[in-house]
Formats: sequence, C-alpha cells, structure tokens
Amino acid sequence: MELLAEIFFEIYAELMFLIIPEKNATKKHIIIAKIIAIVAILGIIALAVWGAILIADYENLLGIIPIAVAVLLSLAQIIAGIVLYGRNH
Repeated sequence: MELLAEIFFEIYAELMFLIIPEKNATKKHIIIAKIIAIVAILGIIALAVWGAILIADYENLLGIIPIAVAVLLSLAQIIAGIVLYGRNH
C-alpha cells in the first residue's frame, strides 16, 4: 500500500510540474515556478488532510468543502500544465 501511495504521489507531482516552462525561461524563473508548484502541492495536501480529519474525527460533513477545493485546485493545475505543455511542444 505504501508503494502504491508513493507511486501515486510521484505521478501527481510530475503532472503538477508540467506547468513549469522548460524553454525560453531563465533559471530564476524555473526556480520560482518550482517553488510555487511545491507550495501549491503542500497546500492541496493540507486541504485534503484537513477535510479528511473534519469528516473522520468530528463527523462534520463540512469537511467535504476543503476536499472539493483541493480536488478543483489540483485539476486546474494539471489541466493548465497539460495545455501549456502541449502548446510549448
């Protein structure tokens, strides 16, 4: 199970990093884009965990809201990455 979660996280991170431009970008821009992508990943994970804790521990169905926001943000970033990757290649 741990291996499956690790593989899933690796694939997810690669999809998130598709938004980072490889051509026509300075090293400074690439580093800033990677930092923003890492912060976004951590924020999405924090939202998902927060929602899961609200649902599991407190039996509060409002925990669906942070989970939904996390899913929408990650989908938006993945779709933007695929579109930008397709446009640049």
